Amino acid sequence: MKSFTTTLLLLLLSVLCPAQTTTSPQILYQNYDQYKVPYRIPAITTTRKGHLLALADRRYCYLDIGYGKIDIVARTSKNNGRTWSPDTVIQRGSGIEGSIDCGYGDVALVADRTSNRVLCMSVTGNVIYIKGTRENPNRIARWYSPDGGKSWTKADDVTDAFYTMLPHTRTMFIGSGRIMQSRVVKKDKYYRLYCSVLTRTQMGEKDVACNYVIYSDDFGQTWAVLGGSTLDGFDSPCLDGDEPKTEELPNGDVILSSRKWYGRFFNVYHFNDISANQEAGSWGQCVASHDVPGGIKVGANSCNGEILLVDATETATRRPVKLMLQSIPCGEKRYDVGIWYKEIIPNGIYSPRAFAHNWTLGLQVSTTTSAYSTMTLQRNGRIGFFYEENERENGYDLVYVPLTISEITGGQYK
Repeated sequence: MKSFTTTLLLLLLSVLCPAQTTTSPQILYQNYDQYKVPYRIPAITTTRKGHLLALADRRYCYLDIGYGKIDIVARTSKNNGRTWSPDTVIQRGSGIEGSIDCGYGDVALVADRTSNRVLCMSVTGNVIYIKGTRENPNRIARWYSPDGGKSWTKADDVTDAFYTMLPHTRTMFIGSGRIMQSRVVKKDKYYRLYCSVLTRTQMGEKDVACNYVIYSDDFGQTWAVLGGSTLDGFDSPCLDGDEPKTEELPNGDVILSSRKWYGRFFNVYHFNDISANQEAGSWGQCVASHDVPGGIKVGANSCNGEILLVDATETATRRPVKLMLQSIPCGEKRYDVGIWYKEIIPNGIYSPRAFAHNWTLGLQVSTTTSAYSTMTLQRNGRIGFFYEENERENGYDLVYVPLTISEITGGQYK
């Protein structure tokens, strides 16, 4: 009886008390600060030593990457986000018209869990994504930190390798924010990396938006397409998708989560036998989240977000669980960034439709204009949430807040 009463009380409290955070957000990049330019595109990671790295675009061209000079800037916290270093430029755009290093933007990053290496991938050059061609493409840059973000290499242009990998693509870029590192697949010294790309692919007479998931077993030196066959668009795991993200299920299967109006596209790559072959498998049928019962459904916005799998405990029963988190603006247009959550069956095999079912809207992090968001699991167990807020003049304040699982789920889990 006591257990039943406790459970009932927790359920009532979750209904009566909306999810809220007791931690004050920090603006890490103030839009139009002393540089008098806009900021965009949050990216954050946790290094092997537990340090946080928070990156952003400083947009001297005032517009998206491809229009002119943009620098990538970074701040570091060594105490779980309580204090942060001054910002430093880790990749500087030349601003030279037509040059391959004119600007760097829309960065994606990952810190290796077994070494001090950090990888960054970004768009580079002076070509706007939608206007890229095979002869003059939207370009791709790669660079590293060997020491957890203290120093950085000069960016390498790796455009040719990516366009060779996707031969029918005329323009592409990697989804910004978080590159996902596998918890299951390890080859030689590194755990596998997964990320995803947005492409424009010629399908007959049509120029179609496509998503593909790519992976690397050597920490970003070389890449391959997951489930690649003809790579002509017809086998894309998400046609008409926009900026994509990836995550891994506990059994090693891979989730593709892609930006769309009113929700997300979801697809799942199921390995035939991941213990024997870490490539062979197949994609399911892509599903729109708002078309299934209990799926993620938001207002009339299309926006980048983040997907992240975490360990948690159900508060009422003390049962250990796996939770999948998905951040996205919840309001009409780009307002009210919040976090949805869904309990994941350990080692369960999910179809895309089953994965898209039965999400719960948790914490609404922002109550005003807000757009792109990303997250990282901190050393202290909190979720480092980094997002855009307070839109004005082509940019946003870039805001960081460390959240507990209890805050995100309104006390249902911790």
